[in-house]
Parts: sequence; structure tokens; C-alpha cells
Amino acid sequence: MKRWIFLFAFLGVLELAAKTLASCGAAICPLNTHQSLNGGQLQLRLSHEYINQNEIYTGSKKSFIGALPSAHDEVKTINQRTVLEGQYGITKAWGAGIELPFIIREHSHIEDSALEVFNFEGLGDATITGQHGFNFGSVISPARLDFKAGIKVPTGLTDAKNDEGEQAEVTVQSGTGSWDGIFGANLQIPLFTVPSLSGGLYSKLPLSAGVSYRLSGKGTDDYQFGNEVLAHLGTEYQMFPRLSLLFQANGRWQDFADVGATGEFRSNTGGTWIYASPGLSFRLTDALSAYSYAQIPVYQKVNGIQQVSKLNWQFGLTADVKVLK
Repeated sequence: MKRWIFLFAFLGVLELAAKTLASCGAAICPLNTHQSLNGGQLQLRLSHEYINQNEIYTGSKKSFIGALPSAHDEVKTINQRTVLEGQYGITKAWGAGIELPFIIREHSHIEDSALEVFNFEGLGDATITGQHGFNFGSVISPARLDFKAGIKVPTGLTDAKNDEGEQAEVTVQSGTGSWDGIFGANLQIPLFTVPSLSGGLYSKLPLSAGVSYRLSGKGTDDYQFGNEVLAHLGTEYQMFPRLSLLFQANGRWQDFADVGATGEFRSNTGGTWIYASPGLSFRLTDALSAYSYAQIPVYQKVNGIQQVSKLNWQFGLTADVKVLK
């Protein structure tokens, strides 16, 4: 009974957070990869995301380039992000994590009736977090609640230019130039024990629920991205001894930006994204797993006119390492 009280309370916090903000379309896959680690356990993850923002939306409707009159019209952005993540369990209760992204971006827009194209690559902004959690429930049905806090560090590229020497706008640079605060929580509880497809094998069907909040600081040219909420519900079903079916429902909400001295259109920032994210995980060895997610937008509502994608992809490898203490 206690685990359901924890779940409903946690989902109430998630719903409240979702109602406080709206979001804009940012070119990352908002997937949850949090793991609760024991003391001395290190988990490394290498992932790659591919997001092709080749559709134009106004509000929640598909639109077209130039639908709202402007001297600057977005055309297309292809985002590829390769991320190295490390998460370390200092003790059963305390942990730390770091995320280092490398970004390849192709972007085009129309400025004063002329097409401008940008192709660049570079380091993105690093993220450093600390976690604290506790176990509850029973020995047979253990559950865990983790809290995290951290910062996003302005390590990313902020002065990328095209072949003509024109500097890309702040919103498509690899880095924002800002220091951001990150706060969040993640709940993990077992729901049921279910049979696998291989026969004779039973697996716990877990539920993971998470919410995180990013408080944005001022960055390049005083541009300040809107504060952001990410939320997820997810589970995993072990079909065979080494193959599992993954699923997450993901939400992203972001407030209007403060455009600072950039001259960007504030009205074209912010919106709401809801995704269904099915995936597969294959255990290659006892310590190494490969996984893949397809992230499908089921609801998109942007402020003003913005680029969106039809489908996001993420592929990755996860390695668990026991560190001697």
C-alpha cells in the first residue's frame, strides 16, 4: 500500500510541475537513463541521437516555411548528439554523474530572402549532478526514490560560423554560454511479476517515474532559454534472458525565452512536446548492454512558428563496472 501512496504523491508533483511551464522544441531526446547504483559501482554509457527537424509547425498544426511573415524563416536543422555519461555510486545513498556531449549540426534558414546554411561540430555543454536516495518497501518488493541536483557548465561552442563567415544564431550553437541549475527526482517501484516468452522464466515488471527542472541562466548575448520541465513514465519487460522490451512516455515543457540582445523572436520560443518512446535492450555480456529507442511525437504545440521532427532516434551502449574500494 505504501508504494502506491508514494507513486500517487510523486505523480501529483509531476503534474504540478507540468502545469507551471510551457516548453519549446529543443533538439535532444528527452529520455530517462537514471539508474540507482550501489556503493563502488560505476556505470558508463555512450549514446548517439539523430533528430531531423524538417517540419514546420504553428501552434499544434503542421504548417509551412514563411507561414508567419518574418525577415528570418527557419528551414531545417539536423541534430546529431553523441554523449558520454558516467554515473558512480559513492555509497548506497549517495552518487554522482557527469554528461559530456559532442554535437554535429546542419542548419539552414532564410534571412532577408537569402538562404543561409551552417554545418559545424563541437563540444556541447557538460552536466554535473549529485544524487541522494533511499530504499523503501519490502525485501520481496523493494522500491527506491532518488533526488538529484546539479549544474550545466558552459563548455560548448558558442561562435560557430558558416563558410561565408556568418555566425550562427545563439539558439543553434552547440553551447548556450550559460550556467544552469538542475533539480529532479526519480521513483522506481516493482509492479508485477510476469512470465517471459522463453518459458519457465519470470521477470519483475518495474515502473519508473521521473521529473526534472532546469533553471536557465543568461548566456551568449544575454540570451536566456526558458526554464524547462522534463517528465517520464517508463517500464521494461524481459522477453528472453538477454532481450528486453523498453517503453517510456516522455514530456517536455519549456517557457518563453528572454532573447536579450540577440534580436530573436521571443514569440517563437516555448511549447509542449509529448512522446511515446518504444525500444529494445540486448545484454551482450553480464556487464555490457546495447539499446535503441525510437521517439515518436504524439502531441506537439509550439509558440509562434518553429521547427519540429517526425521521429527521434537514440542508440547506445551501457557498461557496468565494479570499482574496488
